[in-house]
Amino acid sequence: MKHILIMTGGALEMDFARAYMKTLSFDKVFAVDKGLEYVDELGVTPDYLIGDFDTVNPNILSKYEKLAETRKENYVIMKHPPMKDATDTELAVDVAISLHPCMITVLAATGSRMDHVLSNIGLLQKAADKGIRMYIIDSCNKIQLLSSDTLNSLQLLKNEQHGAYLSVLPLTDLVKGLTMKGVLYPVEDEEVRKGRSKTVSNEIIDDMAEISIKAGQLLVIESKDK
Repeated sequence: MKHILIMTGGALEMDFARAYMKTLSFDKVFAVDKGLEYVDELGVTPDYLIGDFDTVNPNILSKYEKLAETRKENYVIMKHPPMKDATDTELAVDVAISLHPCMITVLAATGSRMDHVLSNIGLLQKAADKGIRMYIIDSCNKIQLLSSDTLNSLQLLKNEQHGAYLSVLPLTDLVKGLTMKGVLYPVEDEEVRKGRSKTVSNEIIDDMAEISIKAGQLLVIESKDK
């Protein structure tokens, strides 16, 4: 399996989502709690429904439960109790990883709940530990993780960048051997510590930027102003 799309329950700009999903090719779609409302509005058929469903419109949930009962659609519904030790998004990421995709894209993973945003960013590590590229994307940001144990390098094409700015931020206390090429402020085999802002707001100036690390975990964020 190549690509799983997870639609979770954070903020989502529908115009962006419609346009962006036209650029995607995915094998399975996961609708997570309120994310079911989003896929319904977008006209996308989910393969998995996951969550405690405490934020989704009950009428939308009932619609898809009835479709499953009559076998008009092929759904897997995984309903969890509200009192649990993981967020709905983490449960969905765990299921996605178990299917061994090459890539996972998560939409509606950002928004006003900073606790959920930071938790979702932390989930990038779960995918990276399995050698799976995972992206958190909204209209202004595209976030992924480099990990020296599995995914220690990447290339970004300028004509495909998500925004004008390219920032890298350590997720571990220390990242060793950071190298960035093809950017306005190149870096060569440097150590970068968490809490420093030196590597924020770089820019791609060549046709392609290359980023690599030797030790640690590094968030890579393509971003733009609204």
